[in-house]
Amino acid sequence: MCLILSKTITINTVESEIAESLEEIQKKYNKVEIGSYPFFKQGKVGVSIVMRAIDKNLIFNCEKDIKSFIKKKDIRII
Repeated sequence: MCLILSKTITINTVESEIAESLEEIQKKYNKVEIGSYPFFKQGKVGVSIVMRAIDKNLIFNCEKDIKSFIKKKDIRII
């Protein structure tokens, strides 16, 4: 039995703003399942980015790369 680990980053932006960058990261981390889930809550739009894998180091590095492009795009993490 293997344990599936999950990490979520929630940001204030629309999905189209991050789609291309996420696609590049997904190619780099092909053993990490990455999902983006847009939402509309209390008049604000955002996206939850969910990473799932069995290797915590892969998730850690993937998260670091995602946060790097988010910072470059000047998007706020919630």
